[in-house]
Amino acid sequence: MGKCFKHTTKLPFLKEALIILFISLFASTFEISAQIQKEFSPRFNNMINGDFTMIANNIISRTATEDYNGENDNHSFLDNVYVDIDNDNSTFNSSSANFVNPQPQLACLTIKKAYLYWAAADKENEAGEDNQPNWNFNDIKLMLPSENTYSTLTADDVLYRGRDTHFSNDPYVCFKDITSLVINLDSPYGKYQVANIEAKTGFLFQHSEGNTGTSGGWQIVYIYESPELISKNVSLFDGYAHITKDFNNYDIGFYGFRTVPSGPVKVNTLIGALEGDRSLIGDRFQIQNIANDYIDITAPLRDSNNFFNSRITIENTNYTDRNPASLNTLGFDAALFQLNNTDNSIIGNNQSSASIRLASNQETYSLFLIGLSVEVWAPSLYPIVLSSTAIENTSNANDIVTLDFNFSNTGNDNAVNVMLSETIPSNIEFVSANNLPVGVTYNYDEDTRLLQFLIENGLADIGDPPLNIQFELMVKDACYFLEDTCNLAFDLQFKATYNGEENTNLFTSYSSNELDDCQLGSPLSIAINQPIVLWKTPVESLDRTLSINNPNDLTDAQALFPVPDKCNFELIKTSGDFIQNSDCDYTGTYTNTWYFTDACERTIEDYVQIITVTSNQFFDGNNITVSKVVTPNQDQWNEYFTINEITDCGFLINLKMYNRWGALIYQSDNYQNNWNGTSNKSSFGTSNKVPTGTYFYVINLFNSDLNPIIGTVYIGTK
Repeated sequence: MGKCFKHTTKLPFLKEALIILFISLFASTFEISAQIQKEFSPRFNNMINGDFTMIANNIISRTATEDYNGENDNHSFLDNVYVDIDNDNSTFNSSSANFVNPQPQLACLTIKKAYLYWAAADKENEAGEDNQPNWNFNDIKLMLPSENTYSTLTADDVLYRGRDTHFSNDPYVCFKDITSLVINLDSPYGKYQVANIEAKTGFLFQHSEGNTGTSGGWQIVYIYESPELISKNVSLFDGYAHITKDFNNYDIGFYGFRTVPSGPVKVNTLIGALEGDRSLIGDRFQIQNIANDYIDITAPLRDSNNFFNSRITIENTNYTDRNPASLNTLGFDAALFQLNNTDNSIIGNNQSSASIRLASNQETYSLFLIGLSVEVWAPSLYPIVLSSTAIENTSNANDIVTLDFNFSNTGNDNAVNVMLSETIPSNIEFVSANNLPVGVTYNYDEDTRLLQFLIENGLADIGDPPLNIQFELMVKDACYFLEDTCNLAFDLQFKATYNGEENTNLFTSYSSNELDDCQLGSPLSIAINQPIVLWKTPVESLDRTLSINNPNDLTDAQALFPVPDKCNFELIKTSGDFIQNSDCDYTGTYTNTWYFTDACERTIEDYVQIITVTSNQFFDGNNITVSKVVTPNQDQWNEYFTINEITDCGFLINLKMYNRWGALIYQSDNYQNNWNGTSNKSSFGTSNKVPTGTYFYVINLFNSDLNPIIGTVYIGTK
């Protein structure tokens, strides 16, 4: 389950309800302001595919570590002490409780919210000193599952503190949202240990009169979701109502839902309270039934005339998966139970409100937390599967990608006013939406890039076949990604808004590409392959060999530049200085390079241009040396007839070789120092080797302005 544990505010199946909440107050002739110290207000109100659950424990008991299972009331004792189980000198009290998966049969369950409450009677000692002078009442220590150290937390909200007005037994209630802590755990399940809840121990004599008794404890409420669960309206209220025989009949109204149209209506209820005595009776927890009468609620282990009786109960039993596991929590109550709604006599089909009443004719108790979870009538378009034709969700510039939705109404109410919308990212363009089902239309605003699909009422009713909606997008051209942006991916997640035909609240679902093991989805993400740009100009095509005598040729050569094979880039040119050729004083080169950088900061490999020019030095040929002897006997000495000191000057060499009778025996118009005594003009046996002897050569160096070089060479071929 660890891999399925994630924060669910991003869940595509979340349906946000527009909840109208009212809290009504009723009284007879009594002064109600003394009773309602903090009016109840909603902490959470949403329609979700989920429910709530809780864990809790007390921190005042008869002993520090042992269970107390007696039947006495909390005010029956003058020496109640802190519960303290941790053997930690930094804590003055501590207790723990285990949180287990409330729906283990589901494939996946996620925690949406986790709320921590702590409350206690905290009247100062009779001499006026504080109970814990070195500790703030609104601080707490919390140890999470799999951890072995405490973290100190400060309350997000102090719901009420009696010391501010010296009210009764000076109770207080604090709240802390611990959702972020819980969802960051590998698993939310396990032991939660809470310490340092400030409270009065020993004897408590309230400000008015009488010993109300000590009390205190903590409670964590978890709101969870799963796509496999049905829709419920989950409402959680907190405040502080001090109910007595004289000040009672406080009503809390729950509105904004609509129960299922037929079949049993299931309602879960959750409470947190102080000061409920085990044996004192008269305390009532009531609800208004379909006949508009307030009737007493009963629950397992909670009588109608003694509902708040110092117990921690979940469903049908005492909740004992905690340490200590006292069956009598001495003035602290926490409960989770299903309302006994036989034959829908209390909350009926198609009902859109409920009212809870707190009453008493004897017992004093204080409620700080109440929640209702009601199965509702609601449409659901989850899941909306969005897929594409892109192979492995990857595309190229100028690709046209076809996308399609597939969804149907999986709820229990017809969906009306259905609209799917998404703003198209700037790196793609909307092309068309052809072949839409009858009754489906679309709008596309080119300025805002908002694409909307409108579904005619009657196409998303319960039991209708799935709708398939196709449309096409085109990836922008290569130059967009090379010149303008490096945004090489786009995400699409359409938002569906709709109402129920009967439940007119606004609902929201989100499209998903693929569903994971938790049946949760994610946006459709398509990667765009980065376009490649090369040099269109062939290598060496801008190279030039020029004469110093024509400066215009050099100007023209320097004005040349390469061209990329696509788009318009700012070319960065590095112009090289003239470098004299060390092997030939007559020539030198200019080496120029160009590069450019694309939008992704990629730099194209340099394009190189070499301009070779004659120098301004006079070439007189004095350094030229010519072979005097050629002996091609493969001893690596004098193997070839060579003309030295001009190979790097760029001259074109014409060589003619004559025998002593003036016959031409060899000729090359581009001599490369590779003649070894063979003839290409007449036959000299099978080897074409010329006879040993003296031969005459004529060398012409074209473009050198030199006269021909004439001389003799001895050829020793034997």
